[in-house]
Amino acid sequence: MGDMIPQWAGGLPADAPPRPGTAKYDEMMKQRERARLEPKPNEPGAQSADGQVTAPAN
Repeated sequence: MGDMIPQWAGGLPADAPPRPGTAKYDEMMKQRERARLEPKPNEPGAQSADGQVTAPAN
C-alpha cells in the first residue's frame, strides 16, 4: 500500500531500492556483489589495464 503513495504525499522516492524478495532486488544484489568483487583502480595490488599489478604504497 505504501508503495502506491506519491513521493509528494510522503511516499517512497523514485530512487528507493527495490523491496527484498522481488526480482529487481535480486538483480540489484547481484550487481552490487559484482561491483564489490571488482578490483578498484586505486587499490594497492589492483591490476592495471595493461595487466600489471601495482605495488602497495608504504
